[in-house]
Order: sequence, then C-alpha cells, then structure tokens
Amino acid sequence: MDSDLVQLLRFRRRPPQTESRTHLTTCSLCLRVLRGSEWMEAERVIREIRSYELATLPSLRSAVCDFCAESIFSRRAHAGEPIAA
Repeated sequence: MDSDLVQLLRFRRRPPQTESRTHLTTCSLCLRVLRGSEWMEAERVIREIRSYELATLPSLRSAVCDFCAESIFSRRAHAGEPIAA
C-alpha cells in the first residue's frame, strides 16, 4: 500500500474518546435501545452517543421493551392460541 495513503488515513482518523464504559439496555426482540425512559431505534442511539468513537465498546444488557412485552402478553391472553415457549 502507498505510504502516503497510509499517512493520510492516520491523519484523518479521530482519536478515540476516553470515556468510562457505556452500558446500553437493548430489547432482545426488536433491538431498540433504552435511553432514559424512552426506547429508541439502535441507529439513532449509535449516532447520538457516537459509539464508533469510544475507546471501548458499550456493554449490552438484554431486556424486553414495553411494546414487545405488551405484544407478548396480549397474544398469551387469547385463549384459543397455542403458547410458544
């Protein structure tokens, strides 16, 4: 590879931020991310926290968002439908 190109790429790369480890809670069904009290699309959260610039990757905690939980409970409430494990 051309050394000038390598130097250019090194120059343009931003240094990673030095922040404490970020913890994100994600819905294991729809993959939304909990931010404060709101479940947001993952792409939006990635852009907002700029996780691609962090020195360490965020740790993920799994959960089920309110929408998915309500969907599961409403399906289980129907008497005629079989329940999946």
